[in-house]
Amino acid sequence: MFASQAVKGLADLSLDLSDPVDWQSGPLRTIYYHLDITAVATEPVSGLFAVGTARGSIYVYGSPGVEARIKISEPAGLRIKFLQFAASAFKLVCIDEHDRLRVWDLGSPGKPKLQRITGFGQPVNAIVTSPSHTHAFVALADGEIKTYDLLCSRISPYAIPNQWRLYDKKSLASGLSISGAPGSDVIIDMAIHPRDLNLLFVAYEGGVLVSDLKEQNTVRAFELILPPGAPGGSGFHAKDLLLPRRLQATALALHPSGHLLAVGYADGTIGFWSLEDEDKPLALRTLDSVGDEDLSAVDTVKLDAVLSSPQDHPDEPPREPIFKLAWSSFPNSSDPRGGDTVLTVLGGMTIDSSPGVTALLFPPLNPPAPPTPTSPNATGVAPPLHPDVRAAIRQSLIVKDVYNYTAAGPVQDFLLFSRSSPHFAGHYDPSTILLVSDSELPEVRTSEAFEFPPPTFLGSPESPTTSRSGTSQTVAGEDAGPDDALAEELAMTLQSMSVSDEPRLVRLPPYLWTVLGEHLVQVDKQTYDNIVRDKLVPVEGEVQFPVKGGVAWSEDFEGVMKLIKLQPHRILVTHLQDLSIRFLDVSPHLLVSTGPESPLSSSFPSLIPRLTIELGPLLIDHSLGLSHIPSSSGAYDPRLSKERVEEVHFATESLECVTVLRSGAVILHRLDVPPEEGVFGQKSLQDEELVSLSHLRARPGLRYSPVFGIKAQKTRGVVTACALSDVGFLAAAYASGSLLVIDLRGPRVILRHEPSSHGGSGLLHRHSEPEPFLSLAWSCCSLSSDPVVRLRLICSATSGATSVFSLAHNAPSAWSVSQPPITAEVPARPIPGGCFVLDAKTGAKCGADRRGLTAVLQPDDGSDAVKKYVFVAAGAKGVRCALNVNGERIAKVDWGSKVGTVQHVEVIERVDSCALVAFTSLGNALIYSLPHLEHIHTLQLPALGSSDPPSTEDSGDFTAHATFPVPAGSSLRPLLSTDLHTLFSHRRAGPYTPPLVDLSFGRGTVPAQPQPVSLGPPSLVGSVLGYIGAFGGASAGEQVDTLLAGPDRPVPPPPKRPEARQTARGVPGGDASASSSSQASVSAAAADMSSGVADLYNRLGNALAERGEMLGDLQQSMDSLEQGSKSMVEQAKKLAAQQGMKSWFGF
Repeated sequence: MFASQAVKGLADLSLDLSDPVDWQSGPLRTIYYHLDITAVATEPVSGLFAVGTARGSIYVYGSPGVEARIKISEPAGLRIKFLQFAASAFKLVCIDEHDRLRVWDLGSPGKPKLQRITGFGQPVNAIVTSPSHTHAFVALADGEIKTYDLLCSRISPYAIPNQWRLYDKKSLASGLSISGAPGSDVIIDMAIHPRDLNLLFVAYEGGVLVSDLKEQNTVRAFELILPPGAPGGSGFHAKDLLLPRRLQATALALHPSGHLLAVGYADGTIGFWSLEDEDKPLALRTLDSVGDEDLSAVDTVKLDAVLSSPQDHPDEPPREPIFKLAWSSFPNSSDPRGGDTVLTVLGGMTIDSSPGVTALLFPPLNPPAPPTPTSPNATGVAPPLHPDVRAAIRQSLIVKDVYNYTAAGPVQDFLLFSRSSPHFAGHYDPSTILLVSDSELPEVRTSEAFEFPPPTFLGSPESPTTSRSGTSQTVAGEDAGPDDALAEELAMTLQSMSVSDEPRLVRLPPYLWTVLGEHLVQVDKQTYDNIVRDKLVPVEGEVQFPVKGGVAWSEDFEGVMKLIKLQPHRILVTHLQDLSIRFLDVSPHLLVSTGPESPLSSSFPSLIPRLTIELGPLLIDHSLGLSHIPSSSGAYDPRLSKERVEEVHFATESLECVTVLRSGAVILHRLDVPPEEGVFGQKSLQDEELVSLSHLRARPGLRYSPVFGIKAQKTRGVVTACALSDVGFLAAAYASGSLLVIDLRGPRVILRHEPSSHGGSGLLHRHSEPEPFLSLAWSCCSLSSDPVVRLRLICSATSGATSVFSLAHNAPSAWSVSQPPITAEVPARPIPGGCFVLDAKTGAKCGADRRGLTAVLQPDDGSDAVKKYVFVAAGAKGVRCALNVNGERIAKVDWGSKVGTVQHVEVIERVDSCALVAFTSLGNALIYSLPHLEHIHTLQLPALGSSDPPSTEDSGDFTAHATFPVPAGSSLRPLLSTDLHTLFSHRRAGPYTPPLVDLSFGRGTVPAQPQPVSLGPPSLVGSVLGYIGAFGGASAGEQVDTLLAGPDRPVPPPPKRPEARQTARGVPGGDASASSSSQASVSAAAADMSSGVADLYNRLGNALAERGEMLGDLQQSMDSLEQGSKSMVEQAKKLAAQQGMKSWFGF
C-alpha cells in the first residue's frame, strides 16, 4: 500500500523516546491495605499503633510518614496470634502461629530490632504485660504460666503451676464443687490487678483464680455454680435447668478501682464479683437484663409458671458466648474510686441481633462505710462483705445506658485507644474504639472506628473555650435586654438540638480501608492547589484516627529532592466497599525531606478528606431509581449493600466526578456547589431517564455534592462504557446497545441512540443480539470528511464498528447532536480507554477540554484549515493509526500471539515527544513510535502481582495492585496492595524509598503505677491497705521484677527511656533550645544508624535471633524426645508435683 503525501509528511512524534535506554521500568512505593488482620495493639505513651496479619507481617504506624514493616521469617507467613506493646521497656511482643515469642526493641532509631525468639514447647493461650514492670506472663496450654524477662531476654525461673487442677480436686473432696467438664483447667485469659501488681487474675474455663505472687498462694477462687432452677443465660427451657451446673468462663475484666471483676461466660451472661466475696456473685446478667435482675438466683414464681405451662413461655433465642470484656474509667470524678465506668462487651448477643459491640454505662462505685465490727478479725484475714455494702455495690451495677456499635459483619476483635495512660489494661479514658469484623469473603476482615464513649454516656464535657465564652456571655448579659436573653436561649436550644446522640465516625487511615478499585490521575498545579487547599479543615461528624508518635525522614544521597518540584502532581481515586469514593494524594512532593532536620510532615499517601463522596445516602430512597439491588438487612446500610461501584471517572479540569454502579445507575457529583443553589424539595427534570439529586446535600464539610443521576433500568442493562468530558458532557453506553449523551448544563438528554442504527446488516445479522459500545472517547478535532473542528464523541462497538457523533453549538448555549453519525474503522474488541486523538504536529492529546472547546467556539480559519490529527485506536489484536479519525490509514500493527493479551494502552508524553505503550498480561510493555507504530522496545516490567490491567497516566507512572485471593466467581475482589511504578526510573526511586524512622521520638514517660483505693469512703484506713487482707500494700514494679527474675538475674541494661522530644513545628511557641536539642538528638541518631558499628550490631542481633530460633526448635524436639523416655518415672513426678503445688493452697 502506498502512502499519500499527507501521511509521508507527518512528523515523527517519538524522536526523544526512540532510544531503548530511555525506558527503565522500576517500582516506586507499595501501599498496603490490611484485610487479614489477626491482632491489633496500641501504646498510649508514644501513640503508636500496630497491626498483625495472617500472612506473617506486623506493621507499626505513628506520626505522618512513620511506618515500619516487620516480616516473620523462617518460616515465612506465620499467622500472628497475639500482639502487645510492653510500655515499660518500649518493646513489641508477639506470639506467632508456632507459639514462639518474638520481642523487638523499639527504642533504637531505625527499623524495630528483633532481640529474641523463644519457644515454650507447647501452645500459648494468653500473654499479658504491665506498664509498671518488665516481665510478661505467658499462659501455656497445660495450664502453667511462665514468666519472661523483657530486659534480659530470657525465661525467668518463676513459674505458676496449673492451679485449677489442684483447686478442683480440693473442692471435689470437700463437697463444695461439682465435677467439671474436661478442659476446665485450660487458661483462656489473664489480667494483672490494676492497682496491686502482686495479684494476678487467671481465668480458666472453670472459673477465675487470684494468685498472690509474693506468697505463692491462691487467695481467691471465683467459681460460678448455678443452683437448680436458676435460669442463667439459657433461660428456663434449658434441659439441665433442675441440676446444679458450672458455667464455663470465657472472658475477664477488672473494675478500675480493683474491687470488682466481670467474668464472661459461654451462655452469654456476665457475672459480677466482689474481690472481697468469692462465695457468691453480686449479679449474673445478660445484655438485655433490666434493673437488678440476677440470673444466678432462683425465681420460684416464674419457674413454676414455665414448668406448668411451657407452651405459654417461648424459648429465648440462643446467645453468643462473651468473647471479650474491657472496663474503662474516665477522669470524671474527684473521688479516688472514680466516677461512671463503661464495660465494653464483645459477644453476648442473641443470634438474630445485628453484629456489633455493646457498651454498658455503670454509675460510680461508692458504697458507704460498713458498720464497725463487734468482734475483731483474725490477723491478715479480710472482713466479710457487709450486706449493706453488698447492696450498695449491686446498685452501682445497674446499667444506666446501653449503646450498640453496629458493624458490617461479625466482630472478631475490638481495641480501645487510651488518650495517654497505659495503665488499667490500656482502657483508661479511651477516645476511640476500633472494630475488626468478618466480611462476606472468607478470611477478609474489615475495620471500622468510632468515637468512644458514645456522647449520651458522659455528655459533652465543657471545654475551656466553652467555659470562657460562657463567662463572657454572662457578664455581657447583665446589661442585656429581654430580646438578647431570648436570642441567647434560642441559640442554646438550637445547639442542644444539633448535638447528635450517635458517636462520630473516626476517619480511618488508608491502610485500614477495604478498597475495591482505584485509578491514577495527573493534575496540574492550579487544580492540585484547589483540591488540597483545605485538606486539614475538620469535617463535621468525624474525628481523626488517634495515632501518633515517632518521626520519619529521608536522606537525599543522590541530591534528587530538589528535582521533585519538577514532577507533576498525582491523585489516586479509590472506591471502597462502603460505597464511598476517596481521594489520595500520591504526589512526590509529599516525600520531600533532606534529613532529620526536615522530617516528613505528611503521610504517603495522604488522604484528602473533604473530597470524600458518600453514595450510601443516595441509595436509601428507592423512588430515585438508582439501585434495584437490595441490602442484606431490613434497614439500608451501605456496608451491607450488595450494590457496588464499577467505575469512577474524574474530570481533571472541571473536577466533576461520575460514578457508575453495578445496577446501571450513573451519578454525577460536582465540587463546591454554592449553598444558594440548593433547593428544598426535589427538582423535576424533563427527561425520564434522569433524576435530580441536588436536594440531597452532602454531609457538612464535604465539598462534593450530588447533582443528578441516570436511573438504573433493567431494559438497558449494565453500563458497558462511560465517558466524562471537561466541558460539560457525559456519555453512557449500555449492554442493550443504547447510548445516552447528556448536557450537564441542564441537565438534559441531547441524544438517545438505539442499537438498531448501528447493528449488523444482512441475513446473518438480521436477528443477532444488539452490539454494545465498549469504548467512548471525547475529542475536539476535525474529521477527514468534516474539516471543521467540532466536539466529537467516538463510540466503538465490539466488532470495531465506530460511530463518530458531532455536537453543534446553537446560540446562546444550546447544544445538539448531528445525525446520522459518521463511521470510522478501529480494530475489533476495542480496549477501553484505548482511543486517542493527537495533534499531528505536537503530539498533544486533543481531548474535550477548555483548550479544545475554545478551538470549537472560536475557530481560527487560517490554522485549522490545515491542522491534522492522528487517531490511535487499540483493540485486542492490534493497533491502528489513521489520519483525521476517519481518513487514510497511517500504520497498523498486530500484537502477535507471543506477547499475551494486551490489557491496557497509554500514550506517554515526555520531553515534547510521545509514544504508545501497550501493557500485556505477561508483564511486558510494548513501546511503539507515533504515528508510524514502529517498535522501539519491549520493556520487562517488575512482577505486578495481579492479572488486572494497570492504571496509567501520561507521564509514565502507573499503578498495579494485588487482590485478595477470593473464591472463584466472587464479584468482590478487595485490594491487598497498590504498587506505584514508573517507566522512567532513572533518579526517581530515591525519594520513594521507605524513610528512616525513630519510633521513640516525642515519647513521654510511663505514668506512675495507680495506687490502691478503698472500697469505702477515702477517709477509711483501708485505703492504704492491700485488696485481700492486709499484706502491707501494693508491690512496686521493681519488687515484682526482682521476685520473678530470681536471685541469679543478670544485671539488665538500663531501659531506654527517651526524653520527650518535639520538633519546633510540633510545639507551638516552643523555645529554640528545646527544638535545637531535639534536632541534635535526631541527627545523632541518624549518624548512629549509618555507622558501621550499628550495622555490625544489626548483623549480630540477626544472627543471635536466628540462633535463638534454631535453639527453640531444637528445644521442642528435645522436649518431645525427653517426654517419650520418661514414662518409667511419670508417677513419681506427679507425686512430686502435687507436693510442690500444695504450698499454693496452704496444705
